Amino acid sequence: MRKCIRCEIEMIDGHDVKVEGAAYGLKITKPDIFKENLGKVHAAVCPECGYIEFYLEDTSKIKK
Repeated sequence: MRKCIRCEIEMIDGHDVKVEGAAYGLKITKPDIFKENLGKVHAAVCPECGYIEFYLEDTSKIKK
C-alpha cells in the first residue's frame, strides 16, 4: 500500500506509464550501462489530489 506524501490517502497503484503518441513506455537504466533495463515503470495515483508517483515493481536489479 502506497500513501500519498501530500494528503496521506491510500494511492491507487499498478498503472502503466506510456509516452503520448507511442506505446514504448519509459525505461529506467543505470547511468553507466544504458542497455540494461532495470524494469517496467509503473505509476500510483492519489485519488484525492492527483499526485503521481513512479516506481519499479521488481527492485532486485537495483540491489546488485
